[in-house]
Amino acid sequence: MTAKKSGASPDKRRKYDAAFKAEALCRVDESCSTQAAARELGINPKLLYHWQ
Repeated sequence: MTAKKSGASPDKRRKYDAAFKAEALCRVDESCSTQAAARELGINPKLLYHWQ
C-alpha cells in the first residue's frame, strides 16, 4: 500500500512573470482592496501582499 502525499509538489507551482506582477500591482492601486484585486486575478491575496 502506498501513502498519498498532500500538497502541491514544488515543480507544479505557478510562476508569474514581471509583466503579470506589474499588472497585478496596478490593479491593487486602482481598487481600494488588495483582496478584491486578488479575487479578480484568481490568486491568493497573500501573494499580492508579498509582491508589494
